[in-house]
Amino acid sequence: MGDSANAGSRLDGKIAIVTGGASGIGLGIVERFVEEGAKVVVADLVIEGKSIPVGDSVIAEQLDVRDREGWARVVEKCRAHFGTPNVLVCNAGAMIASSLLETDGSEYRTSFEINVLGAVFGIQAAAPGMKESGSGSIIVVSSTASEIGTSGVAPYGASKAANKSLAKSAAIELAPLGIRVNSLHPGGVDTPMHAAMMGADFDQEAFYGHLPIPRVAKPEEIAGAAVFLASDDSSFVTGSAYFVDGGQLAGPAI
Repeated sequence: MGDSANAGSRLDGKIAIVTGGASGIGLGIVERFVEEGAKVVVADLVIEGKSIPVGDSVIAEQLDVRDREGWARVVEKCRAHFGTPNVLVCNAGAMIASSLLETDGSEYRTSFEINVLGAVFGIQAAAPGMKESGSGSIIVVSSTASEIGTSGVAPYGASKAANKSLAKSAAIELAPLGIRVNSLHPGGVDTPMHAAMMGADFDQEAFYGHLPIPRVAKPEEIAGAAVFLASDDSSFVTGSAYFVDGGQLAGPAI
């Protein structure tokens, strides 16, 4: 985590559940949330052997986001340890490649079950407590793949477009309960999932070098936007899609 001397207090009083929080973007969000004063439950499919900053402000629970009973268990563990969660970050995801003409559909089913239904089940589990307290912030982590196509990874892009739509619909449905819902859209980020998908021969400099900010992002750069959306600084923000992409969608640098 960062230097405690630079820690802020934007998330004092916030109790968060972060899925996929054991590595990559999720871990970056967890570390920054703690620095800003939040209590955090890391929920991930694999937590053994991961560098999770467990301590007074962080606990870790194994979770397959497709498991509704598992979601209920994680929320109850959060209540027992820290209190009722008022922030939910649906970050767990799968990036699955597939040829459009050759798929048997399994790649799409898995992508939507993890990336979309996983978020739906998380919202179902966390929203009742947020309703009781009269406020809450839900962040659905999507991708720039919600906006642009990439050959060979249509299951991922389609599910991320669904994430964006889900967040907008949830924002409308949950607004009367005092719950805000927004989607967060990273571009390329230096994470284990990104590295595994791109492969050892991937030329990162050539791929990202044309962007206005010509590089891949660090997880902590995505975390800054998550802090804003989780905090009271974004109290009038709901149904929005926030892009943290180095200008990828703005167009190439001149």
